[in-house]
Amino acid sequence: MYIVVAGGGEVGGELARTLEKAHEVVVIDRNPQARERLGSLDVKVVVGGATDPDTLREAGVDRADLFIACTDSDEVNLLASLLAKGLGSRQVLCFVGKGGYVDVLADPRTAEILGTRIDKVLWPQRAMAREIVEVILVPGAVDVELLAEGRLRFVEYRVKEGGPYAHRLLGEMAWPEGVLVVGVVRDGTFLSFAHPLFPGLVLEPGDKLLFVTTARAFPELEAHFAVGREVRRVMILGGGNVGFMVAQELLKRRVEVVLIEASRERCEWLSQELPEALVIHGDGTDIELLEAEGMAEADVVVAVTDNDEKNLLASLLAKQLGVGKVITRVSRSETRRLFEQVGIDLALAPRQAAVRSVLDFLGPENVEHVSTMDENIELLEVELPEASKAKPLRHLALPEVVPVALERDHRVMLYREDLEALPGDRLFLVAAREVADEALAQILR
Repeated sequence: MYIVVAGGGEVGGELARTLEKAHEVVVIDRNPQARERLGSLDVKVVVGGATDPDTLREAGVDRADLFIACTDSDEVNLLASLLAKGLGSRQVLCFVGKGGYVDVLADPRTAEILGTRIDKVLWPQRAMAREIVEVILVPGAVDVELLAEGRLRFVEYRVKEGGPYAHRLLGEMAWPEGVLVVGVVRDGTFLSFAHPLFPGLVLEPGDKLLFVTTARAFPELEAHFAVGREVRRVMILGGGNVGFMVAQELLKRRVEVVLIEASRERCEWLSQELPEALVIHGDGTDIELLEAEGMAEADVVVAVTDNDEKNLLASLLAKQLGVGKVITRVSRSETRRLFEQVGIDLALAPRQAAVRSVLDFLGPENVEHVSTMDENIELLEVELPEASKAKPLRHLALPEVVPVALERDHRVMLYREDLEALPGDRLFLVAAREVADEALAQILR
């Protein structure tokens, strides 16, 4: 496909990296430095504004199979999308950050006026907020995904120094019935349960253990890792779209929320929209303010300002004060691993959700990219075609990609060597990104 990406920032750059191998990609960016920043990729960079018709023509929008608008401005994205469709792009994806735009564009009356000019509006901040809430509500976990309408859970825990699993042989550990150990992530590398090194693997601090569990077995697994009380108080630093949505969801669950925001005008709006939250006007890196407002008493701290440095400083302070779980928003890919190395429990980037959304749009209708871990490990959901053949799960289990569960007629089953995937089944896989496409092609045959 010929794909034009408007915006060469974090989201656009990551999309270009993901798409360049299988597609012809052109990136539009106003900053001339984009050429140097994306120089290692096999993509063409056009310097100019995404709403300039001449720039769009230079990028070849008239022959584009897909136009993706993902600049930092919602208004630019919307106008660029309309122009691209008008100039001849077959399909258009538009990223927005404000929920109001999503509501308006989803209105049938708006769709009638715009016709089919925008094929899909994507809102990655919403997906990020939901992920943060799920992780908050599971003590001890650093990542959580609900599968099969909640009948299965994918959970990720980090091995901690001094904890019960550090320096122990993984193959000798016993887990509750209804729990499957999917594998281990060590230094960004995924070792599945089918990897030859897996049985003799000795867990080290910093390793991440991946599990899939039934809803019934989950509380017992959680008891192995959860420490302390349930989550009662959460402090959120940054009252932007993500911070607002996280606070909104937590208040519905009767969790006490303290929200600190630097903009006085935004604080006034938040106070009106979230009357049950304690909204404080201040700087999220003001140590005296954070201590005075009881950061040390928070069960979880969520740092989601639009500044990585501020998020890191606030997160480090939270860890120093003994906060049990710290979740941080990261915009730059090179800092994500750094955040985790200094003890942050979970560093999330909106671009991860953005890439998943685009891959789902481009890929077969029966494949969904559910989650991305450590930048290069995918959790996939695949509905097997009716024309496919029965596949023994043991034949699909490889060192870097494994089937972990399947759903059949609303019944869920964890991986077993004697289990077969049948046409119409919904299959859940965990795979290293570099082998995911090849594995999907084999499964969908």
